[in-house]
This record gives sequence, structure tokens and C-alpha cells, in this order.
Amino acid sequence: MEFIDIDEDRGRALLASVGTEIHQIGQEGSAEEARVVEAVLAEGERHVRGTFDATAPAAGEEHLAHCAWHTNGVVEAHTFNSGRGLFQFWTAEGPVGVVLTAGDLLVNRGAEHRFLPLGDQQLRLRHSGPEDADFGYVDTGRSPMPWPEVPAS
Repeated sequence: MEFIDIDEDRGRALLASVGTEIHQIGQEGSAEEARVVEAVLAEGERHVRGTFDATAPAAGEEHLAHCAWHTNGVVEAHTFNSGRGLFQFWTAEGPVGVVLTAGDLLVNRGAEHRFLPLGDQQLRLRHSGPEDADFGYVDTGRSPMPWPEVPAS
């Protein structure tokens, strides 16, 4: 996990203000992953609903789909298996950017955000709601803005 252009403590505080947390859980199946998932999702919602193989968008698609500002109508608890991806969350002070990598777990409780894979990345997806529920994606209509520069890994 690496915050972009903001101190980690300030970044975490701003994310917490919109219901978002990032945990470093280490290996898949770790006790820390189980603890976080148990704390945020009900018993029948903790299973992995699938994996998402993300790739960097093609030129001209950097502001479409999950790369557009949106909200989801569920509580999300996504574990990152591999790669790097940039998330931005909209806060009272504007966007807060953070790069997530393998061993990070993102908890998002409906905050407005967008996601830019920085290459190949895989996420394990968990979220609240019935077994057949989707994310409840809603494009917020916020105008696209340039993505922040991300230091090379």
C-alpha cells in the first residue's frame, strides 16, 4: 500500500471519514484476512464470490467502467492477490489516491471511488448482500480528471 501525494496517516483518516479502510493482511488465508472479513461482513457473506483479473485499460478507456467515478451499493472486502492498482476515493478534501498490491485488503462501505489497474492484477471479491447480488454500481457522473502520477514500483 502506498498513498499518493499525501501522508499515510492523513490519507487513512480521510478514507475512514468516507467509510474506507485498507489492511495489510499478508498471505491469502491469513488470520488477519479472516479477522477483517469477519469484522465487516455477515457470516453468510464472507465467502469469495469470485476473482477479478484486471488489466490496464486501453488508451481512451481510462475513465470508463470501474475507471469512472462510481459508488457500489454493497460493503466490499477485496483482497489483492497480485499486481498493482490505483484507487482514488472522493473525500471532503477531494480525491485521495492509494496504490494497492498483493497482500492488501480494501474495505469500502459505499464511498465514491474509481480504480485504475496499473498492469495485470488479480483481486478476490467479497461483498455484502444476497448470494446472487451484484455490486450495485452507480456512475456518479463526476467529471473525469487526470489520474495522478504513480511512482514506479
